Amino acid sequence: MLSSRPLLFSLTMGLAVLGWEPAVQAQSAAETQRRLDAAIAAAPLAEPTPEGKALRDFYRGRQGQAAWTGAAAETLLRDTRALAAAQGLDPATYALPNAGNDLDGDVLVSAALLRFGRDLSIGAVLPARNVGGFGAETRGDFDGVRFLRALAEGKPLAEQTETATPHYVGYARLREGLEKARAIAAAGGWPTLPAGDKLAPGETDERVPVLRRRLIASGDLAADLAEGATYDGPLVEGVKRFQLRHGLDPDGVVGGRTLAHLNVPAESRARQIAVNLERWRWMPRSFGRHHIAVNIAAQQMEVVEDGNVAMTMRVVVGDIKHPTPSMNTTMSSVVLNPAWRVPTSIANKEILPKLRKDPNYLATSNLQIVDYPEGSPVSAGDGVDWNAIGKKFPYRLRQPPGPDNALGQLKFNLTDSDDIYMHDTNNRKVFGRSYRALSHGCVRLERPVELGELLLGARWQGRLADNIAANKSTRTLMLERTVPVYMMYWTAWADENGILHFRDDLYGHDRRLTTALDRARAPATRPLSGRTAGTS
Repeated sequence: MLSSRPLLFSLTMGLAVLGWEPAVQAQSAAETQRRLDAAIAAAPLAEPTPEGKALRDFYRGRQGQAAWTGAAAETLLRDTRALAAAQGLDPATYALPNAGNDLDGDVLVSAALLRFGRDLSIGAVLPARNVGGFGAETRGDFDGVRFLRALAEGKPLAEQTETATPHYVGYARLREGLEKARAIAAAGGWPTLPAGDKLAPGETDERVPVLRRRLIASGDLAADLAEGATYDGPLVEGVKRFQLRHGLDPDGVVGGRTLAHLNVPAESRARQIAVNLERWRWMPRSFGRHHIAVNIAAQQMEVVEDGNVAMTMRVVVGDIKHPTPSMNTTMSSVVLNPAWRVPTSIANKEILPKLRKDPNYLATSNLQIVDYPEGSPVSAGDGVDWNAIGKKFPYRLRQPPGPDNALGQLKFNLTDSDDIYMHDTNNRKVFGRSYRALSHGCVRLERPVELGELLLGARWQGRLADNIAANKSTRTLMLERTVPVYMMYWTAWADENGILHFRDDLYGHDRRLTTALDRARAPATRPLSGRTAGTS
């Protein structure tokens, strides 16, 4: 009996072990998952819901195993920060605590890499309209799990960065422009031109040598033209080049506006470029081979046909109080000889005050109250005591087709556009100005008839103007194809020769986006598991 006790004891212990292993494994898996969930919850994520899910899915695919080793992780993060800086992203966003090789630290590395891929692919902040985007939910998709898996499998970071980068030539050119602007800033920037009277061609002034050095630094003047206090011909041409790049009248005179642009520091121009690179990251993956692109800040429009620019023209955009919204929409029809239904806001804020001063304003402006029979005296406001009316205009107003119509001869309809559209105008003098932020939000076109003929198709070439003149009725024609329309807010871009162009921040979108990018930066240091770690 004594001899049987070891056997019974060993059998009992064997059964205990057999029953214990799965329990230990289950407990270990649960503990690992708990630690993962806690680490993900503590990670500095820009959008916790989608990014947290991506991290959980990534580690679930690895059965909760760590993905990065200490030395390799340090190298990967260092390279990430360098690549981020080259793309106009803030490298401090991807700096992490030295958390060691435990699971908490591994999650932080994953979170930083995920954040970098996401920021580069779809932007660091939401593309709200008040920062020049199409709206908060208009960005594309980013497959964060795929991005992390590729890096964990040893695929080169540079290769994955290139995959995530927007594949637009405009983005690539602007990124190269950022490198140039930073190099100028690192070399000391350019000199500040002292204030004073206007500098005009032919004058001699002690500020001229400073102006020469300033233009040489930005590439607007040849380096061998640095000497001389006379405002001579080559210097005038250099100033004109500078003015054209900045949307100024190229008159060759250094007045107040030109002086202000000359004295913007190189560091500020580099930041302006970085802000516009962010807007590129919000764009759809393709504009399509046929589309219309409006640069609101530049007050310029391009029509792209079969991948080539078929037409460019100046446009008028909304003034500061009535900004033209950035949008991604479509155009499918054009109205010939349109009538203008006056928006309530314009009737309340502009027309009603004018009527109080001049009761005949409706008649002299060819405006009609549509609530009354057309042509009747009361439809022109006769007998109405405008001073007795409160702040709200009580009628609907319409301006019939004709030479005085605010919409001109054509109106191009846009889909879901907040009552914003493109149209002709009865005031064509404004297209000769460099500053054309003058409308209530709609886009006025410099050459609307040419645009109509292009979009209506070959059978309308050379015929549209005559058709409109011969038939005064209001008609809607369908375009040959529905055309995507992108109204974008670019204050910095590089042309096909790599030359940088800048525009004023008309609506303050750059300023607000700069603030949003600063707020979006993740914490550079964070204590983990009760420990305080240094920044790597």
